[in-house]
This record gives sequence, C-alpha cells and structure tokens, in this order.
Amino acid sequence: MDRVQKQEQIDFLKDVFASAESIVLGSVQGLDGNQVATLRRKLHEAGIQFKVVKNKLAKIAVDTTPAKPLFDDFVNQTAIAWSTTDAVGPAKILVKYQKDVEKFEIRSGFNAGNRLDLAAVKAFAKLPSLDELRAQLLGVMQAVPAKLLAQVNAPASHVLGVIQAKVDKDKE
Repeated sequence: MDRVQKQEQIDFLKDVFASAESIVLGSVQGLDGNQVATLRRKLHEAGIQFKVVKNKLAKIAVDTTPAKPLFDDFVNQTAIAWSTTDAVGPAKILVKYQKDVEKFEIRSGFNAGNRLDLAAVKAFAKLPSLDELRAQLLGVMQAVPAKLLAQVNAPASHVLGVIQAKVDKDKE
C-alpha cells in the first residue's frame, strides 16, 4: 500500500469515526473466510458498515476524532462495524454473532462520546432499535384516541343493549 492509499484510508476512517452514530470493534483473528463473509452479509442486510482495518492507520485516524477513547483497542486483527443511523444495530448483530461463533471477539464500542467495554456493548445490544421505539411510541399515541372513542361510544352501546333486551323480551 503506497502513501496515497494510506492517506485515503486514514481520511476514510476519520470520516467514519467522526460521523458514526455507534461503533463496535471486534477481532476477526481465528475466523475463516466463510465466517467473515457470513458476518458481513448479516451486517449488510441490516444496513451496517463493516471493515477490517490496519491498526496503525486506524490509530492515526482516531487520534483526532471524538472516538479517541478507542485508541488502545486497535490491536491484532481489528474489524469495525458502524452505523450512521441506528445506534444499537451494530451491537445487536455482533453480540448475536458472538454467541454463534465463539472465536469472534468483541473488544469495545463507542457511542455518544463514551467508550463502551464488552459488558456495556452487551447491555447496549439489549436496547430496542430505533424502529422498535417508533412502533412503541405509535402504539402509545394510538391508544389514547382509541380509549377516548370507546368511552364516547359506551353510552350508545349500553342504550342499544337495553333496547335489544326489550325486543328479545317482547318476542318471548
């Protein structure tokens, strides 16, 4: 890799570290090609970016970004997974993948200016995704008008029930 390619890689990584909503670092050491390809496919399907990086270049790039707390985590073979829109997406998929493939190691994560250790990444993965939060909020918002409508319709329903009972009694 020549100097120009290295600088392009550093610039790319600076953009990633500066703009990512969340980042998770892992180690692909000991994984075969099929396992890495499977991981890439799962991340791609969820709209999450994934890249195996050179540690030296990553350290240069991260040194001038808000993600500087990750500096010491770039050792051995490092892969980064990041998303610019979904804060919990990378953590969810990588924690699930780690359960399936024991050789895969999650080192750390980064979100909202804070470095996350392995326990924090696992806890972060249990949080609902943005789409799940939107669905919950929509459910709450729809529940209030539905309950109000039920209360408004209740007296009419009771009157109809009384009339129907009277009709049924008259038929007997």
